[in-house]
Amino acid sequence: MENFLCLISFILLYYSGDCIQPYFPSQIVFSTDNNQTIIAIDEINQRAYQSLPIDPSNTQRSFAMKNFPHSIPDSPQSKYYVELVIDSSRNTCFYETYWKYGGNNFNVFPSHWLLNINSFAIKNYLEFKYVMIHSNDSSQNEDYWYANKECEIDSGGKYPCEEIYFKKNTEIPLRLTQVVNRGLKYIRTTTNFTIISIGKPDEKYFDSIPKNWPTVCEDL
Repeated sequence: MENFLCLISFILLYYSGDCIQPYFPSQIVFSTDNNQTIIAIDEINQRAYQSLPIDPSNTQRSFAMKNFPHSIPDSPQSKYYVELVIDSSRNTCFYETYWKYGGNNFNVFPSHWLLNINSFAIKNYLEFKYVMIHSNDSSQNEDYWYANKECEIDSGGKYPCEEIYFKKNTEIPLRLTQVVNRGLKYIRTTTNFTIISIGKPDEKYFDSIPKNWPTVCEDL
């Protein structure tokens, strides 16, 4: 019944001319924690990067892409999606290949990029679970979108299950609010986006892949 109601809502929105959904840029570099964690996504060229601080002097860097650079010729890594993690705090690195004999041992990127246990693709950073509605009451400086369904949190109150704010009349995301399950509780969380660049990410994020990774990193 719930799926049927969602379908009806989508059809009504479509025919009312409001079916356009909020769009997170397909090529973007941003942070979700005040420039500590850096995420670079290039959906067009199917590659992604993330740097995560472990401590003040060490960083974990992760890469995902198809036709991974410096792969051994004709190896699975040269043909399929690979996710590589380099952890400077432990001086280790490891990778996995998404193909019929492997994959899905770990994933540091959005879970909806995993198509199945052996398949992976770099998609939009966000995947909304509900039809999103553009508010007519958006502020002067922001565009506000909210889900067509409300979720209840444990402390009381109902809110749109998903909400996102953009800089007015742009595709620059500002913050995302969601009702999520944390442990045994449903809470409302907000993620603020610090945008570093929109457009094709700088090559510096991908140039740091070690040339000898196929031989020195562990294949999981």
